[in-house]
Amino acid sequence: MTVDARQIREWLAEQALPLWSHAGLDMDAGGFVEKLTLDGHPVLDADKRMRVQARQIYVYSHAHILGWEPRNEGPTALEAAYQGFDFLTRQYWREDGGFVFSVTRNGTHADTRVESYEQAFAIFAFAWHFRATGDEAAVEWAERTLAFLDDNLGDLEHGGYYENATQDLPRRQNPHMHLLEALLAWHTTTGEDIWLRRAQDIFALFQSRFFQPETGTLGEFFDNTWSPAEGTMGKIIEPGHHYEWVWLLELYARASGQDVNTESQSLYRFAETYGVDQNSGPAADLAFDSVLRHGTSLDENKRLWVQTEAIKGQLARMEFHDDDAAALRLEELLDRLFGLYLGDKHGSWQDHLNVHGEGFSQSAPASSFYHLFLALTEVLRVRDGVLSLA
Repeated sequence: MTVDARQIREWLAEQALPLWSHAGLDMDAGGFVEKLTLDGHPVLDADKRMRVQARQIYVYSHAHILGWEPRNEGPTALEAAYQGFDFLTRQYWREDGGFVFSVTRNGTHADTRVESYEQAFAIFAFAWHFRATGDEAAVEWAERTLAFLDDNLGDLEHGGYYENATQDLPRRQNPHMHLLEALLAWHTTTGEDIWLRRAQDIFALFQSRFFQPETGTLGEFFDNTWSPAEGTMGKIIEPGHHYEWVWLLELYARASGQDVNTESQSLYRFAETYGVDQNSGPAADLAFDSVLRHGTSLDENKRLWVQTEAIKGQLARMEFHDDDAAALRLEELLDRLFGLYLGDKHGSWQDHLNVHGEGFSQSAPASSFYHLFLALTEVLRVRDGVLSLA
């Protein structure tokens, strides 16, 4: 059954946005809560990860741009975005620089690690907040965060960024992927070439270190010199990240004019061939959490975010390559998404399915709303043509 534009918009604007700006916003202590129970109540005793604040700032900034307002008596989309922005910038920045990993409910630093992954998401959130508000504070915070990354976590010898100040191993491609996303968001927002030039540095690292042309795969874990990590870890492949890079590479190509066809097609082909459950059953056609480089699945469970990235991968194939097979895959994925993950959750979700298509997460993490909102608004833009490129 086709999931149409009306159903997508209704779920996003009339169910999810009101729920997560009401139950999901901590009006007493500030910021967004970490997760909800499966019946939609806030879990208030969980530390608040910085990435959740950044991702929810994105969601509600984007909602404001679209003119979608939560239909309840709570804050407007813009007010919710500002709640997250104020809490993030006030509570997470360390005196010596960088955003910490998490805080307690009232904003006291809990996990004081300063990770490159978190800094990338802050820069991404600030891009969307500036697009929604024109608030120059978002520009200042983005520039401050990027300067911190360069000065404290940058690897001048081997390129890219360390995981953190102690240079923990393994190194990961993941923070760089999200930094590329953030830089492209800033370029779209401002049109300034400086952001695209920074994005080119990440693309160069992708080509020279992350992408393995012999197998057409994306490595996840690396040693200090960006060689694949030893043992099984160096062979782990995440199909979700393959799809995510397909989408980002095509956006980068549109902005830069650079040819990404070889890399993009290789990643997509591997994910569709080895990263998808080919068995029959309710979880058929869904992407695995992780596989090995030669294609053997490591885990037959299926996270929600992996499927949203698979959706974005299909959309990239449709938008930039007129791929009819990807259009069919998109409909399969949307059917599974709404039938198995969203179902009757009324704006919430089941975050993890087993091989039988049964959910086993005990709560709905707020961090997944970013994945859902971005993927589904892309469906409305690319497939349905009802949204412009925001």
